[in-house]
Amino acid sequence: MLLKEINQNSKLFSLASFGLILLSILQVAKSTIAEINNNEFLDINPWAFSDLLINYQGGFVRRGLIGEIVFYLDSDGILFDTVYKIIFFNFCIFVILILLNLKILNLNTFQKFLFHISIFGVFNMSLFGNYFARKEIFVINLFLILVIIYKKFSKQIFIYTAHLFSLLAILIHEGIGFFLFYPFVTYLFSKIKNSNKFKYSFRITNLSIFLLIFFFKGNNSIALHIINSLSADDRYLIKNLDQNAITALGWGINEVFNSIYIVLFSGSVVLWIVFFLAIPISISIVLGISFYDLVNKCKKIIYSNYEFLLVPLLFILGWDWGRWILTIFYFLFFVFFLEIDNHQPKNTQSLIVLLFTIISFLTSMPPCCLEMGSTKVSSNIYRIYKSFEITIMSLMN
Repeated sequence: MLLKEINQNSKLFSLASFGLILLSILQVAKSTIAEINNNEFLDINPWAFSDLLINYQGGFVRRGLIGEIVFYLDSDGILFDTVYKIIFFNFCIFVILILLNLKILNLNTFQKFLFHISIFGVFNMSLFGNYFARKEIFVINLFLILVIIYKKFSKQIFIYTAHLFSLLAILIHEGIGFFLFYPFVTYLFSKIKNSNKFKYSFRITNLSIFLLIFFFKGNNSIALHIINSLSADDRYLIKNLDQNAITALGWGINEVFNSIYIVLFSGSVVLWIVFFLAIPISISIVLGISFYDLVNKCKKIIYSNYEFLLVPLLFILGWDWGRWILTIFYFLFFVFFLEIDNHQPKNTQSLIVLLFTIISFLTSMPPCCLEMGSTKVSSNIYRIYKSFEITIMSLMN
């Protein structure tokens, strides 16, 4: 029974996909729009909330674009209700853009269901609440718009829009904008004939903006100014005023590498490898192509542009590995169709779908920091070293 093949055009998959999307929107609405008048409870990630409050009121600073828009749209000085509205509106745009892109890819109802049910889909995102309020969703939306323009409009419009969106992406989040958005959009440039001149200008544009952001990365003074400009309600919802996305503007290189050190030696690196593998596995199952063929085609995409060398640098400079993995999935999935000739999957057995569904429902990929409380690996190595040292000293004495 479990090994029988699936009718991939069944209307049940359309109904299931619709139900998943509707539940996702309702869940996000519950965490945002339904809490507009609640100034005592935060139903989104506190770090993500504080990240959206970074603005230019203390001076031009990295990651301040969304917060400045919030500040501009707000009318009473209490920002959290405006933040909630923007999060919900942005998530709805995210869902619409996914549906439009899936339609452009000519995926059948079964493939769309698999996409929505995956650990990277909107249902999982809203179920566990880890990502829908994050800035990467804003950047992914820009990328999804670009993919639509690339497929449906003139390449000239795509080129000019790409330059504008790269500016916005880096102003939203310089890490995601430069180390992820830029390489993948450059790949789209490489698919356009006679685009070398524009590709060069695109490279100069992104590098210039990133260097500008680097010089305005922020400091403790700006961070303090932003926090002091917030209302009492907003500061209460942040909870931890000493360690949040705003105060992180004042972090130096020591804090950054200390966080990476904790991630690498926490004993959880193997778990991140599982989430890395989830990218090609999910794409393989959704598109119905072999894992081996997919990996080879991914290599072709990566090797075609040396800008992809920037991607691993982000994992060295930033510890929010779950956020980077999620973004890579969406970018890779929606450029991957350029490398395959047939999007229609082979027959898939019910058992595979059942396992994929169960694993997706029971898996939550954290945005970052699986184990930030200790460095179990290095601590254990130090413990063994001290044990040997004590033993040797006792024998010598």
